Amino acid sequence: MFRDGIKYDLYASCIMPTHVHMVFQLLDGSASEISQPGRNNNAEQNRKLVRYPVTEILGSLKKHTALEANKVLGRRGAFWKDESYDHFVRDGAELERILWYVLFNPQKSGLVKSWKDWKWTYCKPRLLALE
Repeated sequence: MFRDGIKYDLYASCIMPTHVHMVFQLLDGSASEISQPGRNNNAEQNRKLVRYPVTEILGSLKKHTALEANKVLGRRGAFWKDESYDHFVRDGAELERILWYVLFNPQKSGLVKSWKDWKWTYCKPRLLALE
């Protein structure tokens, strides 16, 4: 939640034993930071010019949490896998489906009887009012 309201508007998140779910909307201006490749014929240089805000946000979060988790666990080295799965939500119905998927993930996985009992789940209060 550290960058909620700074880089993105966090709708929901759920920290599971092996993965994390986040549902957020980029704040105004974030998406426009994507640069278009220049007219340079050097393909490698052009690739470096393209910025992807979601990738940068996730990379920053993974780096910070890996450092902190490794401190707590007294270990070093890789903590997260390199890949991530991101998805653009296209409408309100899809957003609602994804939010419930994230919230119910601990219950569906058998970790708790009710999703509300999983202390590592967050949902913006105004969205829960829609229950």
